[in-house]
Amino acid sequence: MELVVIGIAAVLTAVLSAVAGLGGGIILLAVIAQFFPPVVAIPIQGGIQFFSNSSRAVLLRQQIAWSVVWRTALLMLPASFLGVAVATSIPENATRVVLGCFILVLVWRPSLLKWRGSEQLTERALYPVGALSGFLNSTVGASGPFTSPFLKAVTVSHKAFVATAAASQVFAHVAKIISFSIVDEFSLVEHVDVIATGAGGVIVGSWVGTRLLGRIPELSLDRVFKTVLTLLALRLVLRGLGVV
Repeated sequence: MELVVIGIAAVLTAVLSAVAGLGGGIILLAVIAQFFPPVVAIPIQGGIQFFSNSSRAVLLRQQIAWSVVWRTALLMLPASFLGVAVATSIPENATRVVLGCFILVLVWRPSLLKWRGSEQLTERALYPVGALSGFLNSTVGASGPFTSPFLKAVTVSHKAFVATAAASQVFAHVAKIISFSIVDEFSLVEHVDVIATGAGGVIVGSWVGTRLLGRIPELSLDRVFKTVLTLLALRLVLRGLGVV
């Protein structure tokens, strides 16, 4: 049953990410976390999102700003090791509550997570942005809400932002998987069925989503995004508190 649910979620969230540029990964993480502890769900999601972002980056490869990508990628691995050390030091139920609360803030108070600087941003500032991405991807499983304003500020169009964010996240998810494998002895082999199911789903979803890019009203996406994430986040919090 869990494979069916995760497979369907992978398709739908990849479509969302391809159309909006972000959002799908955090929904997918919330779905996976219904079946696995957060410190297992985060690297599983990383394995699946690697394929999602890779396929999206390939499909939109002509739009990628590579000078942005390599600057954000440079410090991701050491920051990911630090993130895993933090994530694995927190009790399992506490990580569920933290992850659930983070998602609720993301949904209902996203302004608290966004950069408040000017629209002008130098590419040199992208080095710490990449480090932040690596750390957050390994602690709460997602960094898009924090890093997307920076990437939007240095890309020339929405398509370029979607493509560049996808390429950057490929490196972030690789760093996350390496860090969890070394620090927490996470095994890709033990969860290959879940990752393979999700990978197939996100590749299909990315293909569909890139063809819908610019055709779906943002308001419709926002309503679906908020409803689904709120329900999943509340269940995580209640489960962490031992209510369900």
